[in-house]
Amino acid sequence: MFTIDIDTGGTFTDGFFTRDGEIRTVKVLTTPHDLTVCFANCIKEGAEQFGVSLREMMLNTDIVRYSSTTGVNTLITRSGSKIGLIISKGYVGSLYAKDPKEVEPIYSLISREMILEVEEEIDNQGNIIKPLQKDEVLAKMQSLIDMGARAITVSFKNSHINPTHEKQAKNIIKEQYPNYYLGSVRVFLASEISDRPGDFYRTNAVVINGYVHDSLVKYLYKAEDDLRADLCSRPLMVAHSHGGVARVAKTRAIDTYASGPALGVLGAGNVGTTYAFRNVLTVDIGGTSLDIGLIRDGVYCYDLIPSIVGLPVSIPMITTYSVALAGGSIASLDSSRKLQIGPKSAGARPGPACFDLGGLEPTVTDADVILGFIDPNYFLGGRIKLKRERAISAIKTRIADPLKISVEEAAYSIREETGIRTQKEILRFLQGQGIGAKELSDFAVVVYGGAGPTHYCNFARGLQFGHSLATPYAAVFSAFGSSTTDLLHTYSKFVRFDLFDEGKYLKDYERLNQIVGGLLKIAKNDIRGEGFSPDNALYSLELLGDEQLAGVRIKSDKTSLQSESDVKELCTKFSKAGRPGVSKVSISTVILNAIVAMPHFTVKASKLGKEDPRRAFKSNREVFWSPKAGYQKTPVYERELLVPGNIVMGPAIVEAKDTTYVIPANRSFKVDKYSNGIIEEG
Repeated sequence: MFTIDIDTGGTFTDGFFTRDGEIRTVKVLTTPHDLTVCFANCIKEGAEQFGVSLREMMLNTDIVRYSSTTGVNTLITRSGSKIGLIISKGYVGSLYAKDPKEVEPIYSLISREMILEVEEEIDNQGNIIKPLQKDEVLAKMQSLIDMGARAITVSFKNSHINPTHEKQAKNIIKEQYPNYYLGSVRVFLASEISDRPGDFYRTNAVVINGYVHDSLVKYLYKAEDDLRADLCSRPLMVAHSHGGVARVAKTRAIDTYASGPALGVLGAGNVGTTYAFRNVLTVDIGGTSLDIGLIRDGVYCYDLIPSIVGLPVSIPMITTYSVALAGGSIASLDSSRKLQIGPKSAGARPGPACFDLGGLEPTVTDADVILGFIDPNYFLGGRIKLKRERAISAIKTRIADPLKISVEEAAYSIREETGIRTQKEILRFLQGQGIGAKELSDFAVVVYGGAGPTHYCNFARGLQFGHSLATPYAAVFSAFGSSTTDLLHTYSKFVRFDLFDEGKYLKDYERLNQIVGGLLKIAKNDIRGEGFSPDNALYSLELLGDEQLAGVRIKSDKTSLQSESDVKELCTKFSKAGRPGVSKVSISTVILNAIVAMPHFTVKASKLGKEDPRRAFKSNREVFWSPKAGYQKTPVYERELLVPGNIVMGPAIVEAKDTTYVIPANRSFKVDKYSNGIIEEG
């Protein structure tokens, strides 16, 4: 049986395919005009690599998992739907934010005139002080529709405690524009997106969700329909940024934001488990962005209040840090003729100048082609022929001539500046996580992405990582990370109760059991609705602390507390995770995770062979390692022919069909028993 995992990035769409332990990886150009085209192209290429027809593959597929940059791209390009927002009276200027300046980023997604308020009030205890008026809701909704709103978002104050008014507003609108009307109106409620505290955070989340929804739904449902047309009986599973997958119908638009980078972190976690690494830094350099992630003490780092386009949202996500710095980043000179890399990217179309698709701006990839690191005749295994002369022309015109240097020196400067910038961004991210450069020896770095192995030894200079490795599927690593995921649904409930106060263990855990029981019922119904048995699911509980334990997240495999000893166990975990001397344990949010195991690829070890890599030798190539050394004849090895035990000593180039590993003179590339490439000094 086959498993299919696809990740669509800004430049390339990657596929990771397995059949009974066999692996095939695929990389095709992303088609920004219609992402279902590159999705279909990737699957067709996967079938061809296995030597089977598309329909034969589809009939024998266990699971199809998919992640895409649709949400990110929609936000970056500001091409989302025109939406309206209805909020509580008195907050149209602040949107519930304490500092009005925090609100500014939201106006790039929704104009001020599309935000209207209605009279209603629910207090901090959830009591209705002022009821919602139907006529007022209809009037404000109609006004937004008349101004062109394609969807209505609703966010009332304190709706996380009592969502009654938001639900009433939705019912009122749906009565006027029911789903079966051609002109039906989509309505998104803040309380349905998040029931955690923070009215401003929930408002941001529901606006972003409504803004992205149409663009995402258009592609995902069509992709699933295309699968069914090709006789695939399995539903399309969509990756979420919290680390799991779910069916399209169970996916909210905001759930998919940055899911690709999150999958890379999951894949690195799988690699880390294989080696028993407790601390892992992930560095993904693709065509459009540099994405960095972290696993610390064996645990993925989560943002409880992550930021999306400068707006904090109450949607927990695996922590990733993204910068517009990658292979497709455009090199330019500022007014003082200082070299700049990015943030603008050439993307998939027109792409770098060497793609010969109309791009005229020089990119990092163009520099790599000129320097000899990338063979223009072997890009993507030779399926795409690059034009070196186009790269030369772009860099000569835009960089070399203005600086009065040679094209090679200009290309070298682009590569060096990219390495310096990348290292700075990595150190900035680590510093934000409380990790200094002296602690890097405790970390393994997993490098991936189409340009990651090409630039690793450049940006890692001077950084003393404990281990450095790249897998054979580094170029499609997020798709590999997808192959490690399971069906995951997360349910939460905002609560207020104490487990411990002034030396006494309280009895509120019985109330906790009632809340969890209600969430379990919903979870089991959802799992059953997705075609799986709830009895095969694993359920775990997470509790978020309140007040002095704010931000502390405690996990438990138990979904009910049966005795005071269970309460003591939880309170001990909170005390250890919180500040010393915690005298009170109050709970603010109950989270239930429901997991159904999906088919996974398992890495197997092989016996180590000889160190001599000559069997994989392809040829010698002229490579420009530095202005002082100039071009040097450099051995080139084929990655697919290297076997466990082989050691390639630098300077050397290791070429895979989907990426290039650059090994300078002071480094070596060793293939270990898991077929991973270990990059070491000396």
